Amino acid sequence: MRIVVNICLLCVVVLTGGCRKYLDTKPYSFNTVENLYKTAADAELGLTGCYSILNTNSIQNTGFGETFAVAMPFMLSAGTDELVAQDGFTNPNYAPFGTADVSSQNETIRNNWFFLFAGINRINYLLEQVPGTPVNENRKKEIIGEGHFLRGLLYMYLAMEYGGVPVYRSSVQDPGVQRASLQEVYELVLADLQEAYQSLPARAGVPGRANKWSAAGYLAKVYAYLAACKKNNVGKELNFKLNSFDWVDAAEMYNKLLTVTTDITANSGYKLTARYDYLFRETTRSAQNEEGLFTVKGSTSSVNGNYNLWLFWQIPIGSNIAGGGYGWFRPTGEQFFRYHAADVRRTHNLTLYLDPIGQTEVVEGTKYFVPLPCTNPKNGNYCVGKFRYRDPATKAISQAWSDGDFLLLRYADILLLRAEALYYAGDETGARQLLNEVRTRAAATPADTALLTTAYFNADFMTELLEERSRELCFESWRRIDLIRFGKLGTALNGLSNDKGSWNTIVPLIKTNWKPYKIWFPIPKTEIELSPLEQNTGY
Repeated sequence: MRIVVNICLLCVVVLTGGCRKYLDTKPYSFNTVENLYKTAADAELGLTGCYSILNTNSIQNTGFGETFAVAMPFMLSAGTDELVAQDGFTNPNYAPFGTADVSSQNETIRNNWFFLFAGINRINYLLEQVPGTPVNENRKKEIIGEGHFLRGLLYMYLAMEYGGVPVYRSSVQDPGVQRASLQEVYELVLADLQEAYQSLPARAGVPGRANKWSAAGYLAKVYAYLAACKKNNVGKELNFKLNSFDWVDAAEMYNKLLTVTTDITANSGYKLTARYDYLFRETTRSAQNEEGLFTVKGSTSSVNGNYNLWLFWQIPIGSNIAGGGYGWFRPTGEQFFRYHAADVRRTHNLTLYLDPIGQTEVVEGTKYFVPLPCTNPKNGNYCVGKFRYRDPATKAISQAWSDGDFLLLRYADILLLRAEALYYAGDETGARQLLNEVRTRAAATPADTALLTTAYFNADFMTELLEERSRELCFESWRRIDLIRFGKLGTALNGLSNDKGSWNTIVPLIKTNWKPYKIWFPIPKTEIELSPLEQNTGY
């Protein structure tokens, strides 16, 4: 893979990823990375360019939000027992993720790979250049720690999506480098996140930036992922060495998970915010800051940052006058019945449409339209209602885009991961107490907490935990990963009913398309042809 380095206006744009059609593109400006890292302000600008990968709209006019602005939320949520493609939705770049039919020629796959490796290359330049810049030593340490955090984060997502991928620790890259094994990728991920955990402060000076607990939280995610994949023999039947978990010591990973979550719960200062629904609105940042260990920031100005786009499926369907969206992906009926009626998460997460002449509410001084409630998932207006645009008349940006924040990692997730670790440490009682702590907020009234605990009880704790993770974290880009690490993705898809919900009509197609090798996305066809890289088994 070769590199072109560009700096556009106030953003660093560094391209990589192996697609040679990008290699000989001329820069947009006369600036180069060698000219950038001269001052402390340059170092901050370079770091901003690294963070912008998380929700940038495009890179050198390529792609459309292929990280968290648009693509990764549906890449990691759709095609599961939570979310499927709306029957009749045929966009070739998006719909296949909701029908288990993604191919190596899919444009979203190609651009997602490209965006993530572009981010890694930006970060490698940052890590090489910042030590030589005239930055205050304490701040220099933080910038380097943030760089390690971001590189570890992007490689974590690459590995969870594609398995073993090329590993770059330097901006000087060998164009013929091949895919590394999962072991080598995760060794880098863990080293980077550990470096950030040790070097970053408890709170960042800039909203949305990583801190010590962001790194600790993602260490917890990686420990849990590796431990569960090994324990559940994920990918074993594929006999594909690059993506093998044979090297993992599951007991060691669960012990580390327990240690790091102990530190987070005892010392981080994060907590469950009082109102679940405030975690997913455009304007309730104070609540989000209480619970969010790491957040993709939505900017209030396209000049100063990137917007997020929840329009396609993450907000209730309906008129754009009321802040409604398209419903390209829809929840399964099974997701509705996963909740008890006394669980406020069902009321908030699963709704009908937004009516522009319907009910409104004022949340911390801001007007929101209220979607019609859903009492039956066989209603054709059944949709995801979890995220909410405010009244578009009050927005200074396009009605389509959002300046709201997207929480990538929440304290509730940490509690559920800790419950998993406690269970494997032999403390099932303590593990169940943590599930109840999460459910207490979800109960419609205090008296309903015991009702939910009884309704959701399963003698098999891990089954109950996986269900609770879905009730709490649905549509937040974790369900695909959770089902894979527990070895349940195929079982979950094959267990879907054809008629349990209005949009379960797509289930027969999903069952036809599903194959065990699809726990990994395909390596983009361009990489296979031009690098060349070995393809994942089955594609």
